[in-house]
Amino acid sequence: MCTVSYLPFQDGFILTSSRDEKLTRPPAKLSDPVLYHDQEITFPRDPLGQGSWIATSKTRTVCLLNGAFTAHNPKPPYRHSRGLVVLHAFDYFTIHHFASEYDFGGLEPFTLLLIEDGQLLTLRWTGDQLFKTEKDASRPRIWSSATLYTPEIITRRELWFSQWLHSASGQCLEGIRAFHKTAGEADPENAVCMRRGNQFATVSLTSVVRSDEQTEMIYEDLIRSELTFRKLNQTYVSN
Repeated sequence: MCTVSYLPFQDGFILTSSRDEKLTRPPAKLSDPVLYHDQEITFPRDPLGQGSWIATSKTRTVCLLNGAFTAHNPKPPYRHSRGLVVLHAFDYFTIHHFASEYDFGGLEPFTLLLIEDGQLLTLRWTGDQLFKTEKDASRPRIWSSATLYTPEIITRRELWFSQWLHSASGQCLEGIRAFHKTAGEADPENAVCMRRGNQFATVSLTSVVRSDEQTEMIYEDLIRSELTFRKLNQTYVSN
């Protein structure tokens, strides 16, 4: 599942995740802030695995994509849901402590993006080996799940993103969310907002907006047309 874009700006960033999922999966809901080791985090909670694919505090943002480098054949049972790894990342003092100390054994392959203190860390777990890469946090980026998209399609999506970056729409929250909803729409099975018959579709769109002043999460259920916001201790819902 998932297509994730990262847009840095002078004092922060926008991270946006399109969640691709089975249409039969129960819908997630954006949580009220939860206290983890003296820090509040918020995230859309998956009712099946009880984890999430994206979570944020005031200082740390974690985002998950299924698969590592290439598509894999699932070999259950696994130790627990990959979505719990997102929440477990907040148990550690820094993202680097998490990367070096967490036990990834027995988990299905995934890619994890971790942002903290101007650092962007990418972890890819193949099921046997962990690959850790520090990225330049000053550059925009896009990632696509290896389980749903071939290398050719991933490259095509990177081109769409590059073209959008050079377009007149501007690198803002409204612009990047519009990109996630419309890019590649001529190819619905591989568009950023995708649909494959009655089985898979992009079911939600989540953005984390962080600046020196505040952190906000915007969660949009695309199936039910509901927007939910979390900004520090302030919450509201718009239908």
